[in-house]
Amino acid sequence: MVCPAFLSQTTFAVGADPIGITTGDFINDGGLDLAVANEGDATVSVLLGNGDGTFQTQVTYAVGADPSGITTGDFNNDGSLDLAVTNQIDNTVSVLLGDGTGSFGPQATFAVGPSPIGITTGDFNNDGNLDLAVTNQGDDSVSVLLGNGDGTFQTQPSFGVLPFPSDIKTGDFNNDGNLDLALIGAAPVVQVLLGNGDGTFVPASFPFVISPASITTGDFNNDGNLDLAVANLGDGTVSVLLGNGNGTFQTQVTYAVGDNNPSGITTGDFNCDGNLDLATANQGGTVAVLLGDGTGGFGLPTTYAVGINPNGITTGDFNNDGSLDLAVANQGDFVDPTTSNVSVLLNSCVNPLICPDLTLENDPGTCIATVPPPTSTQCANVTTVCSPATAEVGIPTQVTCTATSNLDPTNSESCLFTVTVTDTEAPVLSGLSDIDVTADNNIGTTVIYPDPTATDNCPGTITVTCTPASGSFFPVGSTTVTCTATDSNGNTSSGTFTVTVIPFQEE
Repeated sequence: MVCPAFLSQTTFAVGADPIGITTGDFINDGGLDLAVANEGDATVSVLLGNGDGTFQTQVTYAVGADPSGITTGDFNNDGSLDLAVTNQIDNTVSVLLGDGTGSFGPQATFAVGPSPIGITTGDFNNDGNLDLAVTNQGDDSVSVLLGNGDGTFQTQPSFGVLPFPSDIKTGDFNNDGNLDLALIGAAPVVQVLLGNGDGTFVPASFPFVISPASITTGDFNNDGNLDLAVANLGDGTVSVLLGNGNGTFQTQVTYAVGDNNPSGITTGDFNCDGNLDLATANQGGTVAVLLGDGTGGFGLPTTYAVGINPNGITTGDFNNDGSLDLAVANQGDFVDPTTSNVSVLLNSCVNPLICPDLTLENDPGTCIATVPPPTSTQCANVTTVCSPATAEVGIPTQVTCTATSNLDPTNSESCLFTVTVTDTEAPVLSGLSDIDVTADNNIGTTVIYPDPTATDNCPGTITVTCTPASGSFFPVGSTTVTCTATDSNGNTSSGTFTVTVIPFQEE
C-alpha cells in the first residue's frame, strides 16, 4: 500500500438514518468538528473533535421532520459557525445559531418549497451576508433565501428548475465575480444557473451526465476555471465535466468507482501533490478515492470499507497532521440503530519515492555532504529518513531513504541510490605578511622569507608555490609575491604579500 491510503474506519454514534454531513470549527479552537442531519429522528448530531481524529459523544438538536441536507456558515456575523438544515416533511429550513463553544441555539425555521432536499450557502447578492439556496423536489424549484446578517432570512423567492432537484453546489462558473449554482435531479443533466449578483439567477447550460446522485466542484485541471464532478447512482461511475470559464462545460468523461451505487461525492488533495482528487461514498459500504492528475483526468479507484448504506461524505484534517481525512454518514440497515453512525478514515498516504543518483558539493568547512531527502512530494504526516545521512568526498556512497506514515508505520516507501561528493572548497592560505629588507647596496638582495601555511577541509597533500620564490633576488623597491595553494582535489587559492627592499644608505 502506498497512496491513497487510509486507516481502517473508526465509527461514532449519531442519530437515526443520518444522510447529510458537514464539517466546521464549531468551538473556535482551530480543530474540525462534524454535524450530521439525521433523517430518522428529526435531529442534528454535533460531534466535537478532539484534534486527534476522534470525536466526543454526540449532542443532538431538534430540527424539522425528515432533515436531509446540511450546511454551515456564519449567518449572523458573530464569528461563530452556524448550521442550516433542510426539512423534507415540514417544507422548511432550520437555522441553528452557534455560540462558538460548540453549542447551538434552538432552531428558527424559514419556509421554502415543498420537499426541500439539497442546500448550499454563499453571498448571492454581494452584500457581505451569507444566503441560502435550497432544492425543492415537490415543485421542481430552487428557493433562494437572502440573509439579513443577523441569522434571519428574507422571504424566499423561488424559480423553476429541472425535475426532482436534489443536490446543489455553488461556485463562480463564469468568472464574473458573482456566485452561481449547479444542481442535479432526476434528469441525466446538470443544470447551471448563473448569478446576476443580486440574488437572482438565469439558466446557462445543461451538460449531460448519466444518473446523478451527488455533485461537487473544484478546479480539476488547474486552469483557473471551476469544474464539476457528479456521482452516478446505479451506474458505478463519476462524471467529470471540465469548465470553460464562461458557465459552460465540456462533454463528460466518466470514471469507475468500484461500486454500482455511489451516493455522495467530495473533493480534496488526498496525496498532497497539489492536484484535486475525488472521493465517493458507495452504498455497497465503501468509499472510493480517485487520484487526480492535474489535467482533469483521474486514476483507478481505491476502496475502503465504511458502514452500512453510506450516503453523505465530507473531508477535513480531523487529526491536525496536515493531511485531509474523510468522514461518511452511514444510514445503517434501518433496523439496528447502532448501524447508524459516522465513519472517519484518517489519511496515511505515502507517495512513491523518486531517488536518482546524486553528485553533491561538500558542506562548507567539511569533507562530507549532507544527503538531502528525495524530492518526491509527501504529506505533512510522513517522515523521511536517509541512511547514511552524510557521504564522504571521493567515496561513492549507497544511500537508502525511507518515507513512513506517522499514522501507519507499515505504510512506507524506500529507495536506493548512489551519492558522489565533490570537494569544491579551496585551501586557505595564511602567513602572507609583508616583509621589509635592507640591502647592503643600492641594487637589491636575496630574500629568504618564511613559507606561508595552507589548511584544507579535506585530508591530503597541499602544494604551495610562490613567485618569486624564497631565496630569489629582489631588486630595490617593492615586489609582489603571489602564492598559490593546490589541494589533492585540484582546488586552488591564491594570496599575495609585498617584499620591500630598502637600499643601503651611508651615514
